[in-house]
Amino acid sequence: MKTIYLFSGLGADERVFKYLKFPGHHIVHIKWITALRNEPLAAYAKRLLEQVSTEHPILIGLSFGGIMAIEVSKLIPTEKVIIIASVKNR
Repeated sequence: MKTIYLFSGLGADERVFKYLKFPGHHIVHIKWITALRNEPLAAYAKRLLEQVSTEHPILIGLSFGGIMAIEVSKLIPTEKVIIIASVKNR
């Protein structure tokens, strides 16, 4: 079973994805952690990566979560990255 990691928008939580269904997939909601003072996005992504425990995951991010999904995908091989309503690309 493939695992999908969901990154909500900043200031939001997993409820933003409540109407999405992913039959046959295990779902993990990434929890936001407090950023360190002047912490670069890459360093923050590395700390969020601690919540990803599978190889070649599928990452889905909404808004700022899309930015962070892309940053995490720069650190590990992923099967797929899907961004929703985000402003940054690879």
